[in-house]
Amino acid sequence: MKVRYAVLFALVAAFMLASVAAAGPDAAKQRVSITTQFPKTTQVSPFVLTPLQAGAIKPDAGTWTNGSSNPGRDVMLSGQEVSINEGSSTLKGKLGNLVVRTRSEWVDAGNGYQVATDTWKIVRGTGQYAGVTGGGRGGSVWNARTDHWSSHVEGFLTAP
Repeated sequence: MKVRYAVLFALVAAFMLASVAAAGPDAAKQRVSITTQFPKTTQVSPFVLTPLQAGAIKPDAGTWTNGSSNPGRDVMLSGQEVSINEGSSTLKGKLGNLVVRTRSEWVDAGNGYQVATDTWKIVRGTGQYAGVTGGGRGGSVWNARTDHWSSHVEGFLTAP
């Protein structure tokens, strides 16, 4: 009887090890940040991508180009007007290109400032970004008087 259980245990253990080996290693999520800042509102601005932990994605910098966007819509939430904008942008870095889809919810912060909470998701990539998936959240600010703009997002990327 003990031999039967030992053989059964060995078979189950072998099956489990084979299943884990066949699945391959899990791709690790890597936390990153992307920062943009422009002195004037423009369609093209610089960006810096910074890994916040070790992984396959390396630091990069280049230009952020605003692409297509749906016409924004205004909604009233708890008595405050919120402008919702959705669209895609292309980041052209030294190590590859990355297309991201963003959604921004803008509110009036007073004294000429507008602030937004952003969500973003990768659509596709080339170079070091080929096959990369992921996204995250962030924030943006725009000053109507100076036309200065700044954005900072963070999230997780998974390389293939």
